Amino acid sequence: MDKDTKIANESDMEEKKDAKESKDSIVDSRKLHNTGEKSTDSLPRYLTFGESFANLKRTPSYKLSNSNNSAISDAPTISTLDASVTVQVNRCQTGNPLLQYMQNVVCEFRDGLVPDYVLFNANENTNTCILFLSIRFHLLHGSYLEERIGRIQRDDVTSYRNKIVICFVDIEDYVVSLLEINRVTLLSQFTLILSWSWQEGARYIETLKSYEQKPASLIQERVETDFLSQANNLLGGIRSINKTDIITLLSTFGTIKNLMNASPEEMAVCPGLGAKKLTNLLKAFQEPFVKS
Repeated sequence: MDKDTKIANESDMEEKKDAKESKDSIVDSRKLHNTGEKSTDSLPRYLTFGESFANLKRTPSYKLSNSNNSAISDAPTISTLDASVTVQVNRCQTGNPLLQYMQNVVCEFRDGLVPDYVLFNANENTNTCILFLSIRFHLLHGSYLEERIGRIQRDDVTSYRNKIVICFVDIEDYVVSLLEINRVTLLSQFTLILSWSWQEGARYIETLKSYEQKPASLIQERVETDFLSQANNLLGGIRSINKTDIITLLSTFGTIKNLMNASPEEMAVCPGLGAKKLTNLLKAFQEPFVKS
């Protein structure tokens, strides 16, 4: 055997030895350190999870991760609730059957809320407060409604644009009780809404929430500005005068001024205008606008 072959064999033997030692070190790294006690188990005892990661907090990686978590925790929290569909609910309303029928809004329970329900309009920065009352409960606690309204007025009555009492009619003989409730709400400038079922009461709250950002013109009467519409509003209030008669009179005389200055003989030639209609028309034109 020459010298080079001998050196190569020695090198292979050293590599195999190093590989064996590395393998043993991997296995032994999971074993507990020798405590000096004689083990009764022939199998090696491995480290538990807690023992394996006992020194984890001392590593630089843990400190870096902990600093990142602190930065995240210090960031301001943003509410995920949409204000346009959120109704703030007093914690005392927990268990009210009304809540299970409020499915088109999100109920956000709060402690320390003075009203039972608060509808917040983020666009106009205004609130609508709602008190819930059943007539059966009112018969047992007659002063409850006045006390709740008084607390709202002492809290800040100017912060609530709309103040509403939803009354659940749950008895048959409700006339006298409604008179009392109506008196309290009227004197306190609260709006009284009667509900004849739990579903109806929940529907009122959902509707108030969905329409809180709608303009008032949505429910206001639309006033037409054209001549024919205004003439219909003026002459249509005269008894027995219909729209056909109005069109006939305007076609004949052209303007309201000419019609009012016309003589009875000139009006009588209009088709469809009989003696009764002519009498009512002349009476309306001759009466004063303001009664003395």
